[in-house]
Amino acid sequence: MVDDWEHTSLNDLETNPEKPGRRWEVSPALGIDEFNFNVAVLEREESLSQNHFHYHENQKELFYVVSGACRVETREEGFTATEDEFIVFRDGPAGAHLVYNPFDEPCKLVAIGWPQDGRYPVRQLETAADVIDATEAERD
Repeated sequence: MVDDWEHTSLNDLETNPEKPGRRWEVSPALGIDEFNFNVAVLEREESLSQNHFHYHENQKELFYVVSGACRVETREEGFTATEDEFIVFRDGPAGAHLVYNPFDEPCKLVAIGWPQDGRYPVRQLETAADVIDATEAERD
């Protein structure tokens, strides 16, 4: 690392095996303390969160779909987010969400959360399986 800048690649970083999908936690690797910056690849049936519909009491989140598509479930509706689309979740209960991939193709996305220390507490409301089952039942 140079004092004023750093250059790296996802290929140079390790993924976090404790998180769903393949997830690169870029912020800590680059010494960034102001926000969380993650890149994730979700295969079919993988959820971005650790298998729950949730919200953060003190953190907002921004997602950018780099490639593929994913399903997004909120309190009000569910929709498919595709390449080059953005989704923002506010902090607090109104921002409850689940992001998952029910499709055959992988979904690559960028997730940014701020402030960084607002990640916790996370409020888990329902399991991903319960939300997905209810959503699929509504569509049938």
